[in-house]
Amino acid sequence: MFLGGYRSQDPQAMLSEGVVGRSSGVRNRPTLIFDSDCSFCRRWVGRVVSWDRRKRLRYLPLQDAKAAELSGRKREELAMAVHLVRPDGAVFAGAAAVRETFAYLPGGSIPRAVMSLPGIMPVAARVYAWIARTHGPVGSRSGDALL
Repeated sequence: MFLGGYRSQDPQAMLSEGVVGRSSGVRNRPTLIFDSDCSFCRRWVGRVVSWDRRKRLRYLPLQDAKAAELSGRKREELAMAVHLVRPDGAVFAGAAAVRETFAYLPGGSIPRAVMSLPGIMPVAARVYAWIARTHGPVGSRSGDALL
């Protein structure tokens, strides 16, 4: 059964689909929360903004006080990875947030489908973690900061 944008209310099933939590607030558009202090993050979000010709996404720097409230996560958690908060309140982080972002972009169904193939998300998560370590903000928590 498909409930609330994901197949199950079971926490383990949610995690396997990349859901890291639920937001209490329901919004009319998904919101991409990113680190505006990270130049890699700003460039990546800039590309997403250009691709989002239909303006289906909202963009919110994690430095904005509304980010923690919207996502239901602490700022320290938000600083670990990009987050996508869907209108139904589902919150995705890291590679799962990237995969979900594709759902709102023209032509994004193809990369989203590829990322949904069995075995791809563990690889995507490792690639995401590597990018976060090597391209995160200079001087951040020993390179653990994020996309």
